[in-house]
Amino acid sequence: MGGGKMTRPDFGLGQPDPGHPMTEFYTLLLEGLSGAETFGLPGLYARFDPPAWPIAPEEARDWVSLSPTPREGFVRLLDPGRLRVLYAELRCTPAGVPSALMLTQEGSRSTCGVRLLPPFLWPSDEAAPPWPDCSMALTLALGPDAPDLADASPRTLARRLIDQTHSKTWVSHPLLDRWVQAQAARWQKLWR
Repeated sequence: MGGGKMTRPDFGLGQPDPGHPMTEFYTLLLEGLSGAETFGLPGLYARFDPPAWPIAPEEARDWVSLSPTPREGFVRLLDPGRLRVLYAELRCTPAGVPSALMLTQEGSRSTCGVRLLPPFLWPSDEAAPPWPDCSMALTLALGPDAPDLADASPRTLARRLIDQTHSKTWVSHPLLDRWVQAQAARWQKLWR
């Protein structure tokens, strides 16, 4: 990556469980990134819709809606773009459940966690693993055709997951954190 720096998949904290249904998709994306220099990032648009009563600053995030595309009443925090990838690794729980693909940004060394959302429903008794520590995080939804495409044309699927932005949504970002803090401070001033 970034000039061919990554030559093999790196599985971070341990080997992924080959029997877990998401392992194939994470591994496919990780291997696809070894031939790519950038990863498509969605836009970040936010709306603060507080209740009609005072809230504590730490509650402000509960009243924020996010969108990867422009929407009426939403503020643009970040345009869609590309992340120049220096390094990538798959983080797994001790049981081998993939938790996120960690992308290290070239130049800044900040990390972006990417969690794949399955094209099927999770079993109700299996909770999503906790997010690894990262500077920013987003989800990437696999379409209903992903399982068939993974078998028929894995490179095509990997390329789509790397390049497309419409299936990606920000979960956290430093710009979002600062914006939420500013909105919370403004709302507190109104109630003083």
